[in-house]
Amino acid sequence: MDAFFASVEAMLDPSLKGKPILVGRVDPHGRNVPRGVVATASYEARKYGCHSGMPIFQALKLCPQCIVVGGHYEEYIKASVTVFSICARWAPKVEQISLDEAFLDFSATEWIYPDPSSGEAGLVKIAKKIKEEVKKEVGITASIGIARTKVAAKVASDYQKPDGITYVPAGKEKEFLAPLPLKDLPGINDKTERKLTILLSSIMVGRNKFRLGDFADLSREVVEEVLGRSGLGLWQAANGMDNIWFAPRVEVKSVSRSETFAKNSADIKFILAMLQQLTEKVGSQMRSEDYSGRCIHVSIRYKDFHTVSRQRVLPYPTFSTKEIYQMGKQLLKELWDDHIPLRLVGIAVSDFEPRGQAFQASFFDKNRDKQLDLEKRIDSLRERFGKDAVIPATLLNLETRKI
Repeated sequence: MDAFFASVEAMLDPSLKGKPILVGRVDPHGRNVPRGVVATASYEARKYGCHSGMPIFQALKLCPQCIVVGGHYEEYIKASVTVFSICARWAPKVEQISLDEAFLDFSATEWIYPDPSSGEAGLVKIAKKIKEEVKKEVGITASIGIARTKVAAKVASDYQKPDGITYVPAGKEKEFLAPLPLKDLPGINDKTERKLTILLSSIMVGRNKFRLGDFADLSREVVEEVLGRSGLGLWQAANGMDNIWFAPRVEVKSVSRSETFAKNSADIKFILAMLQQLTEKVGSQMRSEDYSGRCIHVSIRYKDFHTVSRQRVLPYPTFSTKEIYQMGKQLLKELWDDHIPLRLVGIAVSDFEPRGQAFQASFFDKNRDKQLDLEKRIDSLRERFGKDAVIPATLLNLETRKI
């Protein structure tokens, strides 16, 4: 999807469309928090140099007219689920790799789509239908790359963003990639780019800018000597020889949330309220995605950035906010002495059970069943009336304290 978080925010608030948006952390009054970072920048903001991971204060220096909005993670999940449900209507296999990105496998689909047109015409036609349905049902745009290899398809999906379609004919992958900058190839980071630039400069004297075609033309032996075996995979990708096979979606290993405070704090009431708020988010996501886990993990970070953590395994799997919080609260008290100010607190759940085998331990515990049913009802109310429709009393003053 195109600038996914920002696009969803503009869909939720049409007055934001066409304006430079930064999705990040804001206080209850809508003001950006000093330590906040940009989660996503809209394309209008990217024109000024704003990008994900940049401190919000720095992005606002580049583009003072940017509008900073707080993220609505629940809405992002719902939009993601809808988008990839649309993709699954057309593609036999969908490998989702993030909230806003997936590979669709159309191998041998001539039996499914008996369209007399083949190659570009047939696949582009399907891509256009997917884009149309995403726009109609979700209200955001998507960019699609079509290629025989996953790496070429990934690069092609970014080639004409936003709202674009790029088709790379079979056998033309190397030709398509050749004129692009080194950093456009997934897997080439700053360190790898520097190594390649030094290597290519020693071979092509007088040049200081290099393209993927230059990398692809190096010999296999030279690449392996300089970059090792991992570099060979990049070299193969640059040559259009994708060694990444289509794989089913990897199940989520954990669900976690953490929060960096606007000010370091040693206030036990505030820290516990923050832990509970994070647990509310973890529990809600686990229930919505049908995950249940046994291992509860709590981490804290001191003002000097020293981070410590502790975990404990429950005798049964859970997705209950109450149960996760009770164990998290116990772990926090074991980790922290209540005196040294903290900068961050986080909680995670892992060691998931197979779906559909979650709560056999609760069959003989009516009180536990009632608690789980209550939390599911609260989820439904929040989905219908907003995330703040039902909140614990201990969280009523939390947003004010976070400023």
